[in-house]
Amino acid sequence: MSKSRTDQLNCVVGIDAGSTKTDAVVANLEGRPLGAGSSGCANWELVGEKGAAAALEDAIRRALDKGGAELADVRHVHIGAAGLDWPEDEGRLRDALAPFLGNVPLSLENDSYLGARACTPAGHGITVSAGSGVCASYLGAAGEKYFYGYFGELGGGTAIDQLALHAVLRAEDGRGPKTELTASIPKATGHASVRDLLHALTREGYSLTHTIIRPSLFVSAARGDSVAIDVVTTFGRELGLMATNLIMKYGLNGTAPYVVACGSLFTRTGPLLFDVFRRIVSGADDSATVRLSDRPAVVGAVRVALDACGSHTHGNWESISASYRGALDA
Repeated sequence: MSKSRTDQLNCVVGIDAGSTKTDAVVANLEGRPLGAGSSGCANWELVGEKGAAAALEDAIRRALDKGGAELADVRHVHIGAAGLDWPEDEGRLRDALAPFLGNVPLSLENDSYLGARACTPAGHGITVSAGSGVCASYLGAAGEKYFYGYFGELGGGTAIDQLALHAVLRAEDGRGPKTELTASIPKATGHASVRDLLHALTREGYSLTHTIIRPSLFVSAARGDSVAIDVVTTFGRELGLMATNLIMKYGLNGTAPYVVACGSLFTRTGPLLFDVFRRIVSGADDSATVRLSDRPAVVGAVRVALDACGSHTHGNWESISASYRGALDA
């Protein structure tokens, strides 16, 4: 990333504020990334408004420092944030950030919209994200916006952990088929057996984090374990249903809608989950372009900030967004 002061006199900041981490990018008005910074959880539901504001401020400061820019240079900040589920939630973050941002223009939205903003030519379409949690949304060409929020039910991020754990318990007590997960999941959790794990969960206050079960599950599925494959497939069908329901809800069938799959469960676990998801969506609408995200979600936030400054990007978005590959690692 260049640090030419001339480039930074007018810049924007885009932020992907998640439940696990927060990414911020400073870009010039042509969309070129100048600096990036990361911090921890900025979901106010988990850390409160002050905690979320602190994480956001930290990420912004880091990005500005990396790019050699100052807050006074910023013309617009856009934040896509986990936990912005109801209209009144926006005011919480605005108030918490006001002492830091001052008069810098700020826009906010749920982070579920960032995938389509980052990965589609015109910045609209359907996003289904599966990571530490799950969200799904629709952005229409005429400005329509909808997202599922907490109504994802079985598509929720913790559901895949529960499905895997239940499969292990069924295999142990004989209600379900045998699976290598009965060995790998207790081992991953540091327990000698399924019985010991169950006792820890029910009597010792032990709780599973989202990083424990999933690696074992996807490794076993890749090895051909039928139970693991069934768990991943069930989860993939539910994620696919989120997208196909939006296609029907907004009359998109046959209109070649973009459907973007993003989040670590799609991008870091191998092809099975995305293949199931793509098959479900394509089966419902063979005109749909189903795309696995290859851009960081934060670039979608940068795009909104650029648009707010009159720097429209539709004509060359593919080349602009491609420049963000690796930007967060620089």
